[in-house]
Formats: sequence, structure tokens, C-alpha cells
Amino acid sequence: MHLMQVANVGQICGGTAACAWTITRAMPHCRHTVAFLSSITSETRHAFGHVPLLQWQHVTARDVADVNPDLVVLHNTAPERVSGPLPSFTLLYQHSAGRRAAADATVYCSEWLARQCRPTGTGAEQSVPVLLQPVPRPRRPEGVENRALRTNLVVGRLCTPVERKWPSELVPFYTRLSRRFPQIEWEFVGCPPQLVPALRQACGGRVRFHCPSWAARSFLWTWDVLLYHHPTLTESFGRVVAESMQAGCIPIVDARGGFCEQIVPGTGFLCRDGDDFEDALSTTARACERRTLSRAAMSHGDQLCGLQAFPARLRRLLQTLTQD
Repeated sequence: MHLMQVANVGQICGGTAACAWTITRAMPHCRHTVAFLSSITSETRHAFGHVPLLQWQHVTARDVADVNPDLVVLHNTAPERVSGPLPSFTLLYQHSAGRRAAADATVYCSEWLARQCRPTGTGAEQSVPVLLQPVPRPRRPEGVENRALRTNLVVGRLCTPVERKWPSELVPFYTRLSRRFPQIEWEFVGCPPQLVPALRQACGGRVRFHCPSWAARSFLWTWDVLLYHHPTLTESFGRVVAESMQAGCIPIVDARGGFCEQIVPGTGFLCRDGDDFEDALSTTARACERRTLSRAAMSHGDQLCGLQAFPARLRRLLQTLTQD
């Protein structure tokens, strides 16, 4: 099968490019082409390797016909970026709420997102097609220290380096946690420069900041805990949580959105308020609890979002959609 994917942003650090890249890895026996609707960075080209990459302003029927794929997957593509209908069966893979291009079929990355996007009271919500994103296990760096032998707790946050993902409310949140847990060391990947001084002070100086990059996911092998809190933004899937679990890094996150579909009891913590976050950190501070949670998270993450499960899920979904 020749699979063509369309991603919005040509930067692989986050967003639709990361999902498109993972699908090429999950389906190595397919022929792949990926088109981007913005400039493609050198990091993205390197990550995709020998997969042909195209840069378009719009998706047109003529351009798709020239590629001649068996299936087109549009990742979150806006309606104004597609001049359709397209000559190949087209699947819109929706990763967040908003206006999206018309397609032969639409699938959602989580049940939560499907409920946000589909009308209620019409029976449509009874058969919502959901396709969990495939997520590879992050590459483990050479010579990484054994977390199980460490006494101090290292807690990290890895997030897209945009201001809306790093609200100012994080400063009092981390101030509270760092005072409650003076033994924790904090690490942040992707923090905007303007927030660095405030977070450094909030964490009492026990903090390290790292630049965002595709390789930064290797930190999930050195952290004990991935902690994510955002007071207003709900993640429709939460790719980093899936990556974290596969690296044995325990997720402690908001009890909202797609996180609730990934984490089951014993593999991480879903938190509704500051007290819940404190309780979760208290539990993971105990070495025996931490080792048990880490092993369970890794096993569950592999089964839920590992690359091996994705091709069969996609084939079953396509069979259902093409028969309707």
C-alpha cells in the first residue's frame, strides 16, 4: 500500500509531524510519502530518513494524483488548505478540536476528542471511530544511570515550546510543590525563555532547563516522573504521556482529556487538584512504590500505544469505514 500523509508543520518536535513520522515507522512494509504545509526543518528531514517529503501550500487533486497513493491521511488539516475532492480515499485524522477539511471518513485520536467534536443526541456518538496514535519507545541514551539505585526524585516536564502550553499559573504551582518536596530535582524541556527566571525561583534553584529537540525525549529515561499540569488547556491525546510510560517514567497528570484513556490504576496518577499532585509525588518518593509503578507503566504503555499494535488497528478501521 502507498500511504500518503499530510502534516501541517514541518517541525518534528511536536504536533502532526511527530504522528506522521511514527506512522511511517509503525508500517515499514508500506510505501510512504509525506507532504508538509509549511517549511520542513533539517531535523525533520533527518528524522524521516529516506521517506520522500514534499512541501505544498495546498492539497490539490492534481498534486495527489501525481503521487498516486492508495490512501491519504490528513492530520488536522484545515478546510482552506484542501481543494477537493481528492482522487484517493481520504482519511481525516483529527488530533484537536476545530474546523477540519472534508474527507471520505474522519477518525479521532481519543474518545474525549470525539465527544467534543461529534453532535450529541443524534445517535452519532454511539459509533465514533477512534484510532489511538502509535507512539514509539523513546531511544534510551548510552550510559544512562539506573533510576532504581537513585535516592533523589527527578521530576520533569516536556512540552511544546509555545507560550500557551506554559501558562504563568505554573509558577505558584511549582512553588507549592518545591516547598512541600525540597528533595525533588526539577527539569523542564521547552520552557519559553521569559518564564525561566520565575520557574527557577519557584523551584528553589533545584532545576535544570533543556532546549526542545526531537532527541529531548531521551530524558524520559532519566526522570522518575513526568508531571504535567495546565489549569485551562485539556490535551486531546497526550503523546508525551505514552512516550513516558514506555520509558518507565511515571506520569502524574491532570485528570482530563485523553490522559484518562491512557492511564489506568497502578500505571500513573490522574490528579484533580493540588492535593492530588502532592499525594502522587509522596507515593512515588517511596523507592519500592516507584519501581512497581515504573514497570507497570512500561508494560501498559507498550500494549496501548506501541508500534506493533497500530497496523492491525488501522486495517480494521479502514475495513469498517469502507464497508459503511
